[in-house]
Amino acid sequence: MCILPVPVLVTGLPRSLLARTELMTSLQARNAARRAELAGPSGLRGVMKNPRLLRLAAITTLGALCYGYEQGSYSQVLVMPSFTNDPKFARIAHDSSYKGWSVSTLGAGGWAGALSNGYLCDIISRRWTLLLGALICCLGTGLTAGAQNAAMMFVGRFFIGWAVGSLSAAVPLYNSEISSPELRGTIVSIQQLAIVTGIMISFWVGYGTNFISETNSVSWRLCLALQGVPALLLAALTFTLPYTPRWLIRQGRKEEALETLSWLRKESKDSEIVQLEFIEIQAEAMLEAETTAEKFPHLVGGSAWTSFKLQVARFGELFTTLHMFRRTAVACLMQFFQQMSGIDCIVYYAPFIFESLQLPGKTVSLLASGVVGVVFVISTFPAIATIDHIGRRPLLIAGGVGMAVMLILVAALTATYQPDWNNPAAAWSAAVFIWLYTGFFGASWGPVSWTVISEVFPLSTRAHGVAIGASTNWITNFAVSIIVPIMLEHITYGTYLFFLMFMLMGIGYAIWILPETYGKSLEEMDLVFGSGEAQAEAARMERILRGLHGEYNRPASVYSEKGAVEAKV
Repeated sequence: MCILPVPVLVTGLPRSLLARTELMTSLQARNAARRAELAGPSGLRGVMKNPRLLRLAAITTLGALCYGYEQGSYSQVLVMPSFTNDPKFARIAHDSSYKGWSVSTLGAGGWAGALSNGYLCDIISRRWTLLLGALICCLGTGLTAGAQNAAMMFVGRFFIGWAVGSLSAAVPLYNSEISSPELRGTIVSIQQLAIVTGIMISFWVGYGTNFISETNSVSWRLCLALQGVPALLLAALTFTLPYTPRWLIRQGRKEEALETLSWLRKESKDSEIVQLEFIEIQAEAMLEAETTAEKFPHLVGGSAWTSFKLQVARFGELFTTLHMFRRTAVACLMQFFQQMSGIDCIVYYAPFIFESLQLPGKTVSLLASGVVGVVFVISTFPAIATIDHIGRRPLLIAGGVGMAVMLILVAALTATYQPDWNNPAAAWSAAVFIWLYTGFFGASWGPVSWTVISEVFPLSTRAHGVAIGASTNWITNFAVSIIVPIMLEHITYGTYLFFLMFMLMGIGYAIWILPETYGKSLEEMDLVFGSGEAQAEAARMERILRGLHGEYNRPASVYSEKGAVEAKV
């Protein structure tokens, strides 16, 4: 074994990273290096060696499937004759402004649900928040599928929005906390696969139920009702999920946390890699507990109301220091640019866009929308396979450039041939470019955005930070849903140029603002972002780690030079 001081191990790294590395305690560096040395393969190969994580992710992402299905199904319903010809819903179908409000109600509910998630995930656990979201989704599904007027449709969509908004924050939070660092990107990005799978299923279900009848409402009601299936499955299977080790530690349930971590890693409780990760988790929890007691002594312990006020104060912490503000900005900008890329313009209004191209055939717009769903699913697999190998930023930059090029081409064709589209080849070319656009999104901004917001916050504010990030997604979704039908009607090709501008800004964000986070444990994010209180926290962390190493009889200096270099401390 070669024991070297941390600065020796990290020579050759960028100067900015070296400066931040000096703020890490020696024990933090040694733990991270040794854990990296012991870790198994990353990416899909590593997930295949631990099917437990894959099974848990498959269960939790049923919540994401609900999200995707609702996005796609309503866009199909809006062009079904059985819905558009029903006088009770005529205004939704034919008034572009009212249609936008009906679509955006989902985003309004999602914003509220995502924000509530920051409180619920800490108080009732990540696990039971998933159950609550599934049950609310079932309520909203019943209201929309059984709607007798526009008001019921609005209320039902708000409840569904609340549910999927909460789930959109709870799912990546849960999955990130059960994953090991080398598998976290792969596991969390499965959420995007579930979202696009839901979109694909809804598009094809809508295409199929459209043929049931042009006058009987069962066509669109069945399309909406089927969303309840994954919600019911999630509600039932939630009882098979374990609590996350990090949440258990915060509740003082150390033995249960260790057993859960051991089970998740398929290792014995006494194995070195489990012990090292367990020590890291405990150290961060103890650090956060001590700093919380110092910052909010009047809010520690006490009544449920005091606990609620502490949760509100946690939201405030996201903005009170430079390093926390930077994390919050990274998460919020990530979700903002994801939505302002224009993807929801395609997801929510694909049938209208393909109708405007005047492609031949009565149901061709629904069929072309179905292809969007297929492309979404296929394109997400490369991201899942590479996100833990090449990192987050390269995927965002490459995908953003591809999306920008496709937006330019669609805008150019629309400007040239609208409104008559008397050139079928041009119309089909525009359709292909839209499909390619969704493919670039599915391989980049879709999965990466949810991964990033789940990993950049410290334990004490992780639920709140993810909630803020997800709520940014939903409030932007709300705005986009309202303006897109009006833009498509009045500025036509300018709609694509509008989103192009934001896509280029998103590429700039990925290049100059977003730090690379892959390969780092959740506890190492302090190193990635730096901290104004780093020197004081380093001394405190050193003391905590020494105590924990002594408690578990784990030598503090056992690590190899090879492991330290591979960890890229």
